[in-house]
Amino acid sequence: MAARVALKALDDRPITEDVTRPALCVIPTYLRRQEDLDLVARCLVSLKETAPAAEVLVVDDGSPEPDLVAAVEAACAQLGCWFDHRPDNAGFSRTVNVGLSIAHENGCDAVLVNADVEFMDAGWLDRMQARTDAQGRPAAVVGARLLYPNGLLQHAGIMFSLLGRDFYHRFQYGPSDLPEALVPTRCPVTAALQLVRWETLDQVGLYDEGYRLCFEDVDYCLRVFAAGLDCLYEPSVRAWHHESVFRGRRDEKIERWTLESTRRLFTKWATADLTQWVPEAL
Repeated sequence: MAARVALKALDDRPITEDVTRPALCVIPTYLRRQEDLDLVARCLVSLKETAPAAEVLVVDDGSPEPDLVAAVEAACAQLGCWFDHRPDNAGFSRTVNVGLSIAHENGCDAVLVNADVEFMDAGWLDRMQARTDAQGRPAAVVGARLLYPNGLLQHAGIMFSLLGRDFYHRFQYGPSDLPEALVPTRCPVTAALQLVRWETLDQVGLYDEGYRLCFEDVDYCLRVFAAGLDCLYEPSVRAWHHESVFRGRRDEKIERWTLESTRRLFTKWATADLTQWVPEAL
């Protein structure tokens, strides 16, 4: 609650069409090992170095290791970031909604940042906020070009495969400079690094908390499109992504949440036309 109150003093400027809104970066964490702490530290330091004007809120999703949680809280205090520890492990949507709610209440754009993302270029936030859609409007949601530590593409937008009847990252494992991945594209984008404008939060709302772990970002993008707005993949924004380091260690709960969330997506959108997200080559 302290973060919620203090953030109201972020910026007293009136928001007009000519003024970029302040941004709140929301980083969910779930810490089980020392390597998790190391990745969070790299994420925070690289974010503050490359987007110093952004406010940062770390929301811990009921991590089971109190010493690691205390270390992250101390790092946040040292770096000038907000910290909020949730008492229970609630899943991704419920965790990031803490930050999305605070961003909306304070007139901020929100940027969801996975704790296993590491930034490499200054100015990435400015480029996300400057991204427009095909109609010249500020893009409602903006994604980024994410790379594996070996330099290959991890994410260049999201596609729907008629063959697999599932959503996949476009050009995954392709070279980082693949020409097709260097073109801004209207498509769903991952929440690993995702700008959600204040106006989008105001019109579309928060993430669907019925998703506990998996496809919540695809669902949000589909809701944005259904509202007549656009999600854009912006390739000039790059970051390293150590994909699924935190949630990738499977256990019974993660397996159950993943299955339930997958069923929710394809039940919720069973009658929707998903063919617009199918690559033309397929």
